[in-house]
Amino acid sequence: MELLAILVGLLAGLGGGAGYLADQTARQLLLDQLDRAEVLEVRIQSRPNYRLLKGQADRLLIAGRGLYRAPFPRLELLELETDPVAIDPSFFQGEPLRLARPLQAAVRVVVREEDLNAALNLPEVLRQFQDIQADLPFGGAGREARRFDLRQPRVEFLDPNRIQLSALLVERDGGTEQSVEVVFNAGIRVEEGRSLKLENPEFVIGSVRVPDEISAAFLGGLNEVFDLQELEEIGILMRVLSLEIEPDQLQVIGFVRVERLERTPSP
Repeated sequence: MELLAILVGLLAGLGGGAGYLADQTARQLLLDQLDRAEVLEVRIQSRPNYRLLKGQADRLLIAGRGLYRAPFPRLELLELETDPVAIDPSFFQGEPLRLARPLQAAVRVVVREEDLNAALNLPEVLRQFQDIQADLPFGGAGREARRFDLRQPRVEFLDPNRIQLSALLVERDGGTEQSVEVVFNAGIRVEEGRSLKLENPEFVIGSVRVPDEISAAFLGGLNEVFDLQELEEIGILMRVLSLEIEPDQLQVIGFVRVERLERTPSP
């Protein structure tokens, strides 16, 4: 939700800009923060327009397709609409930029299966799948827990609201590696609005159940991609209201609340 912070900061620096000029300036500012954007539209609604000079707007609207900024998944669709926005007027007397009141917004995001898989295989996320300690039930009696990596993780969206997770389970033994494919199915839901939880998992290699340590590592990687808790450290609260899994895509509908935002005014 860094996009919201950027737009709010823009309100403080628009000067005499309003209407079409404000929309295009905001759009370009957002484009500068993205690695790629196929379609992006921004509207800042404020009536009368001179309220923008006081850092006030009735609402901000963002609609985009094909938005990407590493290491997050490419967004097939993003729709965002805020409540009224107001900047603390002390900003115009040289104080840091602050919100006069918390900013709230509704957001809808659609992520395609292939884009989520690309994000899961980024180095930042793959670290979650390394050096897993687990005691495999087919490893032989008396053997200590061994260490594994999960490689080439992949998610397939199933209907309704279930996913199939697969990866190569690789054990390093000295200078050699042994690997086997792991495939498992599970329901998925949002816990407390901010993290993912697997339900009724069916994790097996052949007919042997996969240890909990391995399923926990996979879930950790998914949560790394959809990490909402880090936003709270910078005053942004996001809660997922609805998560729907359809063939080939995942849809998330959520609520965003920005409690604080500070930026030093330009000289």
